Amino acid sequence: KGTFGTAFVVAGSTSYTGAAMFAGKAAYRIGAGLVTLAVPQPLHASLAGHLPEATWVLLPHEHGFISEEAVYYVLNNLDRATAFLLGPGLGDKQTTKIFLEQILPSIEIPAVFDADGLRHLSSIRNWSNILPVTAVLTPHPGEMSVMTGLSREEIQSNREEVAAKYAKEWGHVVVLKGAFTVIASPDGHCCIIPVATPALARAGTGDVLAGLIVGLRAQGVDAYEAAVAGAFIHAQAGLYAAEILGNTASVLASDVLDAVSDILSELE
Repeated sequence: KGTFGTAFVVAGSTSYTGAAMFAGKAAYRIGAGLVTLAVPQPLHASLAGHLPEATWVLLPHEHGFISEEAVYYVLNNLDRATAFLLGPGLGDKQTTKIFLEQILPSIEIPAVFDADGLRHLSSIRNWSNILPVTAVLTPHPGEMSVMTGLSREEIQSNREEVAAKYAKEWGHVVVLKGAFTVIASPDGHCCIIPVATPALARAGTGDVLAGLIVGLRAQGVDAYEAAVAGAFIHAQAGLYAAEILGNTASVLASDVLDAVSDILSELE
């Protein structure tokens, strides 16, 4: 287990129960040696049977959303972790934002921020300088709009330029999701995934992508390379799932997740 790293995933709320499972399972599928899921305590009973391979940290909560008291529980369990994912399915509660604000200065391992984690992050002053190691940020255009103040239209009409500008400005890798996902690094590298499929425009597929990236980071893969590889494998898995099902409309996030192992087999 130790050879392939430990991905520590902080995710989920009673509104988004599946997010933690998708992210955790994806981290395992891409090769992480161990995945620890830190979730609001009420989620454990419904999730544990779906991912018996994981270890669990049950967090204090307010009505099923991670509360600020959870900081100590997370920090006390980070000793073995080699990468950290925060964001899938967290929800938008103020107490969760305070949790993130308090934990941010203590994160000393490679981190991935997704979904509600990005929204909370963007409201914290000077957030990009608080993160010590190059992080991977995985916004869709709506989240990128919140983070930058640009309109969705401005972002979508200049996707490559916007991703590159803010990767450099923030000092972190930006994965701007959507048709032809753009990955940009602070040092000017930029990659476009040549895939646009409705199969990936489905709830939960972003959680799978975040899990793939943190799983690679846990194994010691560089931030930019992990983001590019994760996004490529994710896109190919979406195409493969649509091919197996015979159409894009029927593809669920769980189908994309199941297709990851097939893509890895093809790449070996």
